[in-house]
Amino acid sequence: MSIELPDQVVWLLNLIGINWPAVDEDQVRVFASHVRDFANNINDTHQQASATIQEMGQSYSGASYEQLVESWARMSDSHMTELTQACGVVATALDLAADGIVAAKMVAIGELVGLAVSFAADQAAAVATLGAAEAAEALIVEAAEKVVNGLIQQLEQQIVGEVIQAAVEPLEQVVERALGGLVFQGLEAALGDPEPGASGGGEGFSIVPDAVRAHAQTLQGHADQVATHASNFGGAVAGLSFGE
Repeated sequence: MSIELPDQVVWLLNLIGINWPAVDEDQVRVFASHVRDFANNINDTHQQASATIQEMGQSYSGASYEQLVESWARMSDSHMTELTQACGVVATALDLAADGIVAAKMVAIGELVGLAVSFAADQAAAVATLGAAEAAEALIVEAAEKVVNGLIQQLEQQIVGEVIQAAVEPLEQVVERALGGLVFQGLEAALGDPEPGASGGGEGFSIVPDAVRAHAQTLQGHADQVATHASNFGGAVAGLSFGE
């Protein structure tokens, strides 16, 4: 739940016309959750596809099948490892960014509470001294503006700009490479023509065409699932706004 401002801080900011920064730590945490969900979904579908390729060995054997298994294992080690690590790094960075937002806000709130108390005291003193304390009020307003502007700069430029964007942009490239390698390259090898006379024969070669076709269709379903995961992830994060 986003931090709620104390009443005296709301009063002070409204009185002097300063807007509290809208950067929302909860939205950052939601983003981290979407990243983890995406990685888990991709990993689950990848494991299902790996199981399908292994099951294919019951109806398909020979050099071409061994090449398929080897290629899939190689791409799994590279692309899946890269994707899993990237998602973990980004999700952790987002969690840390959210914690940083909270910490920065709490420091600013603490300073503003003190300024609000001083401002209220100076207003009362100004009445008692026929305005002699109004000069101090101007200094408090200036200090409050400095606190809020400093917070805005820290949140928007350092946390949102440097931490979040620096983590998310590389993730986009990793996802693109992973999806390309896992879905299309692997399936191109798996979805060849499963006819008895197809290439890949030789010693130890055997194939049950109908069974291999069924496995190929299952693999295509896994590919569609991956595309759906990517689409759902893109739609989920597109609707997020950090409020900067």
